[in-house]
Amino acid sequence: MRIRNVVQLHTVNKLQAFGWPLVIMLMSLTVVLIIGALVVNVAAAAGDGAQARAGMNMGMQWNGAIFALLGPLIGFGFTAMGQYFPLALGLGLTRREFATGTALVFAGNAAFYAVIITIGKVIEVATGGFGLGIRFFDTHFTGTGEWWQTLVQTFLLILSVMLVGAAITTAFHRWGQSFLWVFWIALAVVVLAFSAGLVLSEPFRGFAVDVGTMGWLPWMGVVALLGAVGAAVWLALVRRAQAR
Repeated sequence: MRIRNVVQLHTVNKLQAFGWPLVIMLMSLTVVLIIGALVVNVAAAAGDGAQARAGMNMGMQWNGAIFALLGPLIGFGFTAMGQYFPLALGLGLTRREFATGTALVFAGNAAFYAVIITIGKVIEVATGGFGLGIRFFDTHFTGTGEWWQTLVQTFLLILSVMLVGAAITTAFHRWGQSFLWVFWIALAVVVLAFSAGLVLSEPFRGFAVDVGTMGWLPWMGVVALLGAVGAAVWLALVRRAQAR
């Protein structure tokens, strides 16, 4: 099998595959550091520097700046099928070869960037938020527990969303515009039903709170299940998807 050719197809542009996501991450981190430095300096001038650092560390637990890196990776599942799938078939690669090689690239990307984020978190925690109390890597999106939890959580998150993205794009290749209409309508119905349940049903609100406060391990099970479903759908559809 020409799996190596598929891997090379995805990674031939090293800057696009590895460089730009890291550059964008560093730019986002720089912005967060500048904002943190300004806040701490202003607070220090007023005699509240320590309180400002503690406040930022608490308030930035849900800081979404890390999605400057995660965002492009989430979209990789879409581009893998939207751009490289037709090209791979045009080059004579089989669907099985493309799916196997792409799955390896997904896993490699997830592992590579999970290690980058974990190293960043270890440094951030050890330095007290780079001396400013900020949170960039140590957030709920990437895991606020031990470093190995961040490694596992980030790997599962990146891999799962790439697989789901690939499944959605493959379904579009299979059924065309009609799939998009069904998908977006179904998603809107689910969102509206969930919102209505939160507003109108006290038991449903309690259930939502219980789900939202689940422990780390159950949530990792949910993420892994999402990825497994995405992988199953993707692999099932890629056999008959049309190159568009």
